[in-house]
Amino acid sequence: MGNANLTRMDSETPVPEAGMRRRDLLALLGGRLARSGLLLALLVAPITGGRAADAPKRIGFLASSTCSVGADNPAGAALIGRLAVLSWVEGRTLIRDCVLTYGRFEQAPALAAELVARRPDVLFGASTPTVRALMQATATIPIISTASDPIESGLVKNLARPEGNVTGISQISFDLVAKRVELLKQLVPRLSRLAFVARIGGDLVDLERQSSELNHAADVLGFSWQVFSLAGAEDADKVFANLAAEGFDAAYIAPGPVTYQLREQIGDAARQYRVPTVADQDVYARAGALLSYGVDVNTLFARGAEYIDKILRGAKPADLPVEQPTKFRLIINVKTAKALGLDVPPQLQQLADEVIE
Repeated sequence: MGNANLTRMDSETPVPEAGMRRRDLLALLGGRLARSGLLLALLVAPITGGRAADAPKRIGFLASSTCSVGADNPAGAALIGRLAVLSWVEGRTLIRDCVLTYGRFEQAPALAAELVARRPDVLFGASTPTVRALMQATATIPIISTASDPIESGLVKNLARPEGNVTGISQISFDLVAKRVELLKQLVPRLSRLAFVARIGGDLVDLERQSSELNHAADVLGFSWQVFSLAGAEDADKVFANLAAEGFDAAYIAPGPVTYQLREQIGDAARQYRVPTVADQDVYARAGALLSYGVDVNTLFARGAEYIDKILRGAKPADLPVEQPTKFRLIINVKTAKALGLDVPPQLQQLADEVIE
């Protein structure tokens, strides 16, 4: 009975004939083992290899003012939207890990270290202090930067070949300081006293660069300027009331997380106290500033997403040149101009990329 069962179970295996050569027997057994190994490989490969290939990539964001990617942060929405077009979909192929400094840059190094400890595949920073903090936390994880002046700030050594682990796109906002004041003076011809509204205690390199550019503009255009510190929401009304009382003709709003967060309060206070304002990003003009002139930040962040895509597909930061924008947008808020009793010259209005009525 036992022999019969054994014969039935093994019935598909050819029984060697008495005269079969030894090498033929080995070839037969080897073929069976090879087929068994191939089957095992086919069964195991999707389980082990497939899981690693399909694992989502992690992007670490060290943000200054918001982690939102909704309507309140169009630049962040543009970045995530562009990543989705490039097949990096949050929750499926992408994990977005965001840590927020709330403009308290003294906390940035500790927050950057926390972010790096989560082992992201790539990091993103939009300002000089956040990128610098990320650089202090890692020399190996790629960092995509959209800071204003990466060479002057020491973030990269060379735009064409950045070296290190940092690359990205430069906003070159500080190079346009004089141009913004020149545009402002076309709307405020009497400009002789300008207030520079900034968060004192921010990045010193950035503040020194802007101060240098303002000094140059003041020499050329003939005005004096003075710094006014804006630390929180309660300061906006106080600062602009002071500007009006002291007879300042206009205000230059320095870029930064605090002024970005307070752009609505700044716009309201500027209109209330009748102080014309100029800034770098269009969000300030939409919030009530008289005009803005600078790079389209939504386009900048979308381009940053393309850098992230290249890194996630194997590119090295040192092989990706830092880009500089060549197109800038002039936004004029005619509604604010009317509220301030200012006329917008027709030729300037024709130059504007957008006019807010």
